[in-house]
Amino acid sequence: MTELNEAFLAHEYARNGYDMDLEEVHGLTMQLLDERPPVTEDRYICYTMDGSSGYSDIGRFVERTCFETFFNNTAEDMHAEYEQYEQASSFFLSIDTERQVPSGALRVIRNSASGLKTINDACESPLGLTDRSIREAHDIMSFDECWDVGTVAAMPGYGSGAVSIQLYRGMYLAAMRENVSHLVSIVDMNVLPRLTNYLGIPFVSLVDTKPFEYLGSKQSQAVYGYVPEFYNKMNRKRKYTIRGLLAKKALDRLVVGTEDHTHMGN
Repeated sequence: MTELNEAFLAHEYARNGYDMDLEEVHGLTMQLLDERPPVTEDRYICYTMDGSSGYSDIGRFVERTCFETFFNNTAEDMHAEYEQYEQASSFFLSIDTERQVPSGALRVIRNSASGLKTINDACESPLGLTDRSIREAHDIMSFDECWDVGTVAAMPGYGSGAVSIQLYRGMYLAAMRENVSHLVSIVDMNVLPRLTNYLGIPFVSLVDTKPFEYLGSKQSQAVYGYVPEFYNKMNRKRKYTIRGLLAKKALDRLVVGTEDHTHMGN
């Protein structure tokens, strides 16, 4: 293990991932693959990583790369937005094992003293929401039963949808394992149709709100999803198209199949 990577792994929780360059991330990814080798022959595998792990900096690099490309969010912007949620964050990391580089990342934020970012931002935005109005509209007894999909990001060249499918499948499985019933997120309107129409993810508008400007996105939608309904609704929505059948097959393989390419981390 190099001195550089020892420094990453020694952090109480990662702070500098947004400032990493591709060479550093490549080295850290190779180390992750060596330490926790794939259990299947799939090119793309998914790791579940606590935000306190140095390996979670791979996810922060993916976030910054994607959000800087599409929304001009700098490393400083990303750090300011997510700093208070780092200790409550976990990452699902999609890794391209052939190139030994990250292909995508999904951040989940659990409820904590800082709250959930989507809820906080929705209440502070022009949407005019309150914690109470959100809970009542979606029958949320406690935000402890809720995960915030804080970010979903694919690296350049990996935007075909396969990475998003993998990340959402991994997140869905983890949510079911941990008895999480509710999801909230804020999604750019250019991306939302791919999630709801292609992937079939049954997101609905959070408290029937309209799109609004958010963190460099001209139009973003606050959304809500009820986790126990995901599998059945995703199946029904996608089964009538060729692309839908392919996505359903991928979902079935992980949810009810025997080959699991999702690795737990720490």
